[in-house]
Amino acid sequence: MDPLQPLLDSLVKPAPLYVLVGSEGLLVRNAEEAVRKAVLTGATAAFNDAVLTSGEESAASFVDIARQLPMMAGKRLVVLRQIQEANVALLELLLAYAAAPVPSTVLVVVGEKMPAASGGVDRGLRIVNAAKKSGFVLKMDGDGIDPAGFALSQAKELGVKMEKDAAALLASLIGAELSVIAAEVEKCAGYAGKGGTIDRATVETLCVNTAETEVWALTNALVARDRNRALEALQRLLDDGEAPHKLLASVVWQLRQLLVVQDCSARGISEREANLRIHPGVLRSIKETIAKAPVRPSTLLEELASTNRAMNSSRAGDRRVFEGLVLRLTVL
Repeated sequence: MDPLQPLLDSLVKPAPLYVLVGSEGLLVRNAEEAVRKAVLTGATAAFNDAVLTSGEESAASFVDIARQLPMMAGKRLVVLRQIQEANVALLELLLAYAAAPVPSTVLVVVGEKMPAASGGVDRGLRIVNAAKKSGFVLKMDGDGIDPAGFALSQAKELGVKMEKDAAALLASLIGAELSVIAAEVEKCAGYAGKGGTIDRATVETLCVNTAETEVWALTNALVARDRNRALEALQRLLDDGEAPHKLLASVVWQLRQLLVVQDCSARGISEREANLRIHPGVLRSIKETIAKAPVRPSTLLEELASTNRAMNSSRAGDRRVFEGLVLRLTVL
């Protein structure tokens, strides 16, 4: 079943409040767009569409905007993005609004997750509970979604057929990152052509493990202390829907692999002897980087552990905490 189907069903008669959160950035973005298409129609759509970001000062104006009557339309849409970065004051405003939402406005709260409790008060949970009474809540973390099945459904939407073994292969290469799977299926669909078929050979030809390769680009830039390249790689990953927590785990794993490569070089043995499996192009790149800038494990791992703790407790937001890690590692 389409993971967004419950949301689509609710949009037959749009509710005044939607909370759409989850680590699967692709699903969250698609959910927001589904609400937008259902709520806004006609020539005045652009005049009734307001998007605000929780981490910015203007975010608090969502209340005033939501209370404005829609311009020559039945509904006004107000989207409050990156709710995970909301401060206490904004959450209090949102909690008060959720208790009595404006009927002529559809407010959509979007983000990776609701903020953690602060001062012993879990405002995020209270907002979710209020939204369940007056609106609709959908959490999209990819739980229960079969990656291969998702690939097949994406191919169908693009007007091509995908063989089951090709979908299984793609899932094994990419993993459960739905945004990356969708991008790879689109690439294969373009190759197959409208009405064509994506078979195993197509996947083998076109699809390397894109997500892993992109993270290697970030890891490699961190080791090389190349700030610009690291920030560019991070931005690409975040734009593709990578959750910072998952991204941190991937970087930690890759750095451990990189340390094995460095150890193999020092001991004069091959990576295969160390039972290490890395894409040849990536391996060649990290060897070149290590030769120029050897990794210092103690400092590196200490920074990663500190970042993990910060992500679990900081009010700054996971994205900003990760950006801080990149800035620190590129000047060590």
